[in-house]
Amino acid sequence: MIKKIIIVIFIISILLIPSIHAKNANINAEIKDRYSGHIFIKQIFSPQLKKEYDKDHSGYLDASEFLKMLDDEMMQLNFTPAGNYFYIIHNLTIDGRNPIVNLKDIHKYGNYTFPMPVNTPSYYSISFNFTFYLNGSYDHTLKIILPKVSGIFSITLPKNDTILQSNLINARINENHIEGNFKNSIIIKFREMNYYWMNIYAITLLIGILGAFVFLAYKFRGGRVKGAKLLVRSIIRNILALFIVLTILFYILWVFGPPLDVRAGGGLGGMVIRFYIIQYYHLDRPWYDQYLNWWHLIFTGGITKGVTWGAKSINLKNSVMISLTIFILTTVLTYFASLYLAIRKKSPRSFDLYAAIFIALYSIPTFYASLLILHSFESWPALYNSLVAPTNGFEEGVRIIIASIILTLLTIARPYLIARSMANREYMEPYVKTFQAVGLRRKDIKKFVKKSTMIPTTTDLALNFGWFLTAQVFLEVIFHIKGMGLLLFMGTIHGNPFQIQIAIIYFALVMMAASIFSDVVIYFLDPRVRK
Repeated sequence: MIKKIIIVIFIISILLIPSIHAKNANINAEIKDRYSGHIFIKQIFSPQLKKEYDKDHSGYLDASEFLKMLDDEMMQLNFTPAGNYFYIIHNLTIDGRNPIVNLKDIHKYGNYTFPMPVNTPSYYSISFNFTFYLNGSYDHTLKIILPKVSGIFSITLPKNDTILQSNLINARINENHIEGNFKNSIIIKFREMNYYWMNIYAITLLIGILGAFVFLAYKFRGGRVKGAKLLVRSIIRNILALFIVLTILFYILWVFGPPLDVRAGGGLGGMVIRFYIIQYYHLDRPWYDQYLNWWHLIFTGGITKGVTWGAKSINLKNSVMISLTIFILTTVLTYFASLYLAIRKKSPRSFDLYAAIFIALYSIPTFYASLLILHSFESWPALYNSLVAPTNGFEEGVRIIIASIILTLLTIARPYLIARSMANREYMEPYVKTFQAVGLRRKDIKKFVKKSTMIPTTTDLALNFGWFLTAQVFLEVIFHIKGMGLLLFMGTIHGNPFQIQIAIIYFALVMMAASIFSDVVIYFLDPRVRK
């Protein structure tokens, strides 16, 4: 019972540990952001300040004296070009990042005329609209640093935002609008209420999904196993495993993973494309919004978008079919070859040459072994060229078959040794001795031995699928086979998260389908499972 509780707590911890404060890097592009606001800042020039710049003590500031005061005392917003249209304000940050300001939206005001009286207050104001990406949470902080500047500040945020607190003096707050006096700095904390409630809904949804899986797993546990019940139980178990694996993948790539400039495509395209990626995957929004959108993209097939960015001549459908073909051929060849070779030997005491060869191949790293095998074909240029760069469908088919055979030779050691061990034990069983004593043909005896040997071999083969897929990645890289293994490798090398995620999703789905298939096969092979 304690172990089950620990496992459930571990699963919940994986699913419910959000990085709510995951920060995104500065990304700039010539497009409108999803989030915008309006800022108005008014700076008061007091009579005491203006007297300091009235050098001739005339009681008035002329244009040159006024410009000198502006240069020394006005708010320095540090507009810096970032393209042809947008500018960044370096001392204005929202969640630690600089918003994007449209230069055409900036308006300046003042109540000054020349000559300007010194004995009355004057003001200089600036207002502008801004757009920005938030930090992936529902609480945000706007901060403006204006050293030696005091005045009046007001801001209007989008609807459904709520002002939480500020450092303004005599602040007047009306839901998404705040106004007050400031000195040296402006700090406003606000909340997006839509995402605040979505946080509660998302956690409730995850707990509900996990609870449903636990209930179904409990419902279909133990007891007499019928075909439908076994299939349902296998599907539930594998879907739960797939759900956990893909959730971990989501957190690694999009929440806990590399900075946004890498997650948003790195060097795959310009800033407009990177902004598009942020919007498409909701990378600026809280983790639960990203998470629900990510699953939506998986179910609708939208997760495949971006796979071809930064890559040449990638056909995702062909890649899936090639990798799946190699995996199925390898599985079939490994399974039947290990069974055939295991039961055909007459004496368990004779030297097992197959085991020696398979263990030798198994002990060599797959990457190095594949490279050696490929170089061995250099003596036949025509065959070598067709393996490295096939020019037609026939050559591509030959390469897939050869790759499957090579992968079988590199991975057959374990299933063969298990099958051989079980076959040796079966040959020593009393029923075999009885069959031999009554003169039953060896061919017929092998049929009984084969049935008993198939069960553990099939069970272990299901556990060995992960090794098959791992070795297949190396094989596809060496032979430059444009499958999902090569896609995973290239995505890792180039830092393309879209290629990485689609490759891992493919491998997870293959493992899930293979596991369900092996459960069904074992059900029909082993009568003990049906009792």
